[in-house]
Amino acid sequence: MYDSPENHLELWLIRHGQSTWNAERRIQGISDSPLSDLGKEQAKRLNKRLKNVHFDKVYASDLERAFNTAEIALEGKNLEIVPEKRIREINLGDFEGRIISELSDEEQAECRVWFLGPFDQKVSGGESRNDLSARGKDWLESLPKQGRIAAFAHGGLIAALLQLFTGSLTESSKGSMYAWHFRLNNTSICKLLISDTNTILSTVNDTAHLQSEI
Repeated sequence: MYDSPENHLELWLIRHGQSTWNAERRIQGISDSPLSDLGKEQAKRLNKRLKNVHFDKVYASDLERAFNTAEIALEGKNLEIVPEKRIREINLGDFEGRIISELSDEEQAECRVWFLGPFDQKVSGGESRNDLSARGKDWLESLPKQGRIAAFAHGGLIAALLQLFTGSLTESSKGSMYAWHFRLNNTSICKLLISDTNTILSTVNDTAHLQSEI
């Protein structure tokens, strides 16, 4: 049982639509790439999904692929979209703009660090997962305690926020520790109900708007 609606924050975390670099399987990080034609269509379908949903406030990463997704998805709602640098994707430094298959074995091993951990290691010229979590948490703590808020962001950032509530590590049946990971497709929705007493992760990677006509 969670607190009554007036006593919790309902947070919608929405990943951006497919970008041109997503389509080309390039490493993105904080580099800016626009939405692909498919990404724009995904955002339009999300717009239909959100037609009757009211948000008290909307944030979006200031990177084009996320901010443009918010603009398309919320068209017709007359809502201010607040650009927020703290919910940018993780900075992947020297690897941004490159295709993983083109990297050397050594570079691929280094690039995987941000995903597999340990979370305090950085790729060349970039951030660690701990850096990502810290700025995400800083933004999270600035939010109001009540209302419904949407944030249009990135897969790595959303996963980092989810890990703050589920725990970064969990124990396997064999007693070893491994990191939680989340599948977050383009324009997927994750919902959190956050109160002073508990947090409920009610939805993860919801892409129903992409699966059927709305």
